[in-house]
Amino acid sequence: MVAVIISWIYMTLVCGCIGGGSVYLLYRAAGLEPEKFSMAHELVAGIAAVTVYVEVFSIFGKIGAVSHILMVLAAAGFGVAGRKIIFTEWEKYKKLIFSWEGFFYIGFIFVLAFFTSRGNFHTDTNIYHAQMIRLYEEYGLLKGMGNLQLHFAYNSAYLAFASIFSLRWLLGQSLHTTTGFIEAVMCLYAFHELKDFKRHRRHTADMMRVGILLYTLVIVTGSMSPATDYATMFMVLFVLTEWCGNMEKGSSVAKYSLLAVLAVFVATLKFSACLLVLIVIYPAVFLVKEKRWREIGVYFGCGCLMLFPFLVRNYLISGWLLYPFGGIDLFSVQWKVPKEYLLVDANQIKVWGRCLYDVEKIDWPVASWLPIWWEGQERYEKMLIGAAFIGAVMMVVLSAKKVMEHRKLRWNMAVLMVAVWGNLIVWFFTAPFIRYGIAFILALPMIAAGEYLSEEKKGFYSILTGGLMFCIFVSISPYWDHYITDAGVFLKQSLKEPYYIRQKDYDRAQEGSLVINGNVVYYSMADEVNTYHTFPGTCYKFMLDRSTLMGDNIKDGFKAK
Repeated sequence: MVAVIISWIYMTLVCGCIGGGSVYLLYRAAGLEPEKFSMAHELVAGIAAVTVYVEVFSIFGKIGAVSHILMVLAAAGFGVAGRKIIFTEWEKYKKLIFSWEGFFYIGFIFVLAFFTSRGNFHTDTNIYHAQMIRLYEEYGLLKGMGNLQLHFAYNSAYLAFASIFSLRWLLGQSLHTTTGFIEAVMCLYAFHELKDFKRHRRHTADMMRVGILLYTLVIVTGSMSPATDYATMFMVLFVLTEWCGNMEKGSSVAKYSLLAVLAVFVATLKFSACLLVLIVIYPAVFLVKEKRWREIGVYFGCGCLMLFPFLVRNYLISGWLLYPFGGIDLFSVQWKVPKEYLLVDANQIKVWGRCLYDVEKIDWPVASWLPIWWEGQERYEKMLIGAAFIGAVMMVVLSAKKVMEHRKLRWNMAVLMVAVWGNLIVWFFTAPFIRYGIAFILALPMIAAGEYLSEEKKGFYSILTGGLMFCIFVSISPYWDHYITDAGVFLKQSLKEPYYIRQKDYDRAQEGSLVINGNVVYYSMADEVNTYHTFPGTCYKFMLDRSTLMGDNIKDGFKAK
């Protein structure tokens, strides 16, 4: 726990300085007067900036002492330049810390640190997340590393962020505290805003903040896993929440534009969330109408800066622009993952998501696989989906009332719902694992509940919407009840584990090895654990058997035989 908290303090300093400085420079580049942002906003901006920096650096070299020192120097530079603002903000936060509210926040941080210090790793962390972080540390990237194990070609930018704060080169043990850090930032952000619930005239953003806390409850027992799903869903929830907050506050187009840029960053964390970028429609229309070309150029350039290293890494590690999407086939390079492997991998993701577990069933129509998928969900998951459906009905009712009252259409809400529904449709028809789309599923009942709480209620309309609200609460209750029980059991079973100073290390595995051109490559012999502790390694020997090195050294990269 102690190591976890110290690492969080360190990440706060680094990401806070870089985030604050980056947003300031972006506003200046756009010719705008910088606006005031909270610490949570600056930390999120810092997480994005650091991640992009690591992605770029990894193309040229390993993520270790040099990359870390350069990052710290940048943070120190921004910190010195903005020292007056930092000291002013510190005086404000110092008063908060020494208050009952601050006491609650500190206690909550300790609870999250407990969960981040121990427990079980996410299945995918053992399969490839941990090994990918080690790969960042050893080489940055290897050409064709997707041939060694197809999962390595997924290229989530979040693992870049996790690797820079692993600090194995300094501590001798790899830290994996970044998920807990993002979790803590999001929860404190939600709590801090919710304390003024009664003062808020509208509550759509408030209910989205409740959604953040609910998602935290869902994943809290996996807080120590650098799982790509967790970071992605938190960032999606943050973008949706801030968008709702902007609607309520009447924020500037610049703030909507920054969220659109952040949506591009979310797409690099997990490309299945890529349609979140549809929110760019709203600020783009305003900026074009007002001919604010300088701002358009800055925001567009910033989005490209976030996307470019992600695409370059895709090309280098798999030979594809967007693995495992075979629809864009641009390159013919030695290290390219063969298309037949890509198609099998893509189809496996789909059929596993549909609970079919057989790639031969990939062409089954929706009517055939939908009942099987539905029966494959747990009861509390079915109830959550029911809550999302009721939330959609609620939004239709609320919208119909506004139309009948001839109220002005809220284009920012319309664009938000297009983005949410677009992602849900893609999620459902590609890989409908609940964990892949839970942020968007939660958004429907949370936004509906927030809109209900913000509206005047009278007559039959109040009976109808009140009934729908009650149904949402009943439908979503089994979900949080399940995870409260899960967290309680975890807490009871983990109290005696000896991780109050150091964090639990990555799991180890029973492994075999092969020698390829004089280089030892490891493979898991049981339990699908591709351990962090030996490198390079693969979870699946059959993938190793069909691959070979392109030269005499590991750094030359892998190709299919």
